[in-house]
Amino acid sequence: MAQRGWWVRGIVLGSAVLLAPVGAWADKLTELEQTFDTQQKSLQQLQQEMRRLRQERTVQQAETDRRVMEVEKKAAEAAASSPLTGYEPGKGFFLKSADGQFNLSLRGYIQTWFITEGARKEEDFSAADRAAGIARHSPSTFRQRRTRVIFSGQIFNDFSFYIEPELSFGGVPDSTGKSTGAARLEAGYVSYTYAPWAKATLGQYKARFGLEMLTPSSDLDFAERSVISRTLSPDWQLGATVEGNLKLLSMPLYYGVGIYNGCGRVDQCAGGIDNDGDKEFTGRFTFSPPVPFGNLTIGLNADHRTFRIVNGKGATDANSTTTPVSGTSFHRFNPAQATGWKLAGDGGGTSQNGFLINGNRVAGGGDIVFDFYPFMIKGEYAYASQERDALGAGGSNLDNLIMQGGYGSIGYWIFGNKRNGLLANGRYEHLRVDDRHGEFNAPASAAKERPMEMRAGTLGLNWYVNPSVRLRANYLLTDVRPGRNTIGVSNSTHGELVHEGIAEVQIQF
Repeated sequence: MAQRGWWVRGIVLGSAVLLAPVGAWADKLTELEQTFDTQQKSLQQLQQEMRRLRQERTVQQAETDRRVMEVEKKAAEAAASSPLTGYEPGKGFFLKSADGQFNLSLRGYIQTWFITEGARKEEDFSAADRAAGIARHSPSTFRQRRTRVIFSGQIFNDFSFYIEPELSFGGVPDSTGKSTGAARLEAGYVSYTYAPWAKATLGQYKARFGLEMLTPSSDLDFAERSVISRTLSPDWQLGATVEGNLKLLSMPLYYGVGIYNGCGRVDQCAGGIDNDGDKEFTGRFTFSPPVPFGNLTIGLNADHRTFRIVNGKGATDANSTTTPVSGTSFHRFNPAQATGWKLAGDGGGTSQNGFLINGNRVAGGGDIVFDFYPFMIKGEYAYASQERDALGAGGSNLDNLIMQGGYGSIGYWIFGNKRNGLLANGRYEHLRVDDRHGEFNAPASAAKERPMEMRAGTLGLNWYVNPSVRLRANYLLTDVRPGRNTIGVSNSTHGELVHEGIAEVQIQF
């Protein structure tokens, strides 16, 4: 019995020993499971919090993007409604919309001359020449050659306008050489551009004829245009033009055709309307063929106009080279030299006083520009045939008056360019007025008319201080036949050469 009890106690005791760790492990496992559950719940809470934060961030980002887009839109709208302003040296002030469809520019320039003349030498005049010599002489003087303010602009891209008045009071000579003493409209027109090859212009502007006449006065190579340009190239006219630029086999081409009143500026036409009913027609064509170096442009010109008195009125031109003669039935043609004195007399009674004309004038010619820095070559030739109807004995027609001539010039840039540079240049001119048969027939009422020939040379120096300021000096040498037409002009007492000088200051803004 005793041995059996010992085994029972041993088994209980062993069981106790074996079962004791299992209970501890169970408690530990339970504790771990509880900890895992707690952490799992915490992780789920963190994941939920992260999802919530992501959603809030997405909403905030969308709101931020929306606000940024609103700000950018408002800024764009403000920019679109705010005009751009500025100034470009030599080109003036501008005001334009941000979309580029509208713009307004204000610019202008002033040209002041000092003309130097030789002494009149009145003591050397013959009795017959005294009156004409005194009347013809112009002393050395300052002269306000041009004072222009230019307004131009663009409307809806396709439409544009241009207004250019002349404000030189007392500085603009009329057909007698005297100043008009009043401002006038030089140019005022509107344009519509359908395409680069089709542009229509209506108003007062330069008729499309001639290289030098179409060059802006502020951009001339010399102080004044050549005599042939001012003689035969129509100047300011009121009318309509169709023109455009295109290309043929990559060669740039330009064409321009126009119809005009033919009576000059609006202030030269009685009542501002066509005073004789006859229209003027012009055409110009230029092309720029490829050359091995430099740039070459060739131009061709044509013009048809009428100088005939209708109802006591007739056409004139902006340069007053051709004007109706009051109280008669004809016009007078009398070209003028750069400083204004008439090449065919001044009405003093001792020499010819221009050429009587009556009828149609047909003119044509060509011009060339070859620019290969530092050299620049330009030339122009014009020919015109002018009718002289009913001016002969018994109302017969005289031979047509033939007017022809041209100029050639060469320039050399000593340094720089038109923004800052020094240009030396020279020009030779020639003009002849006679008839087509060589033996000149003058009207019975103008027995002193004789063929006229002019040769002239100009030497110049242009200093472009900056894009807005230019200083210029020109020396002019003129030879006129018959020589009596120059008596009294700058030391010319017996038909000798005429020497003159022009100094100019030009300011652009």
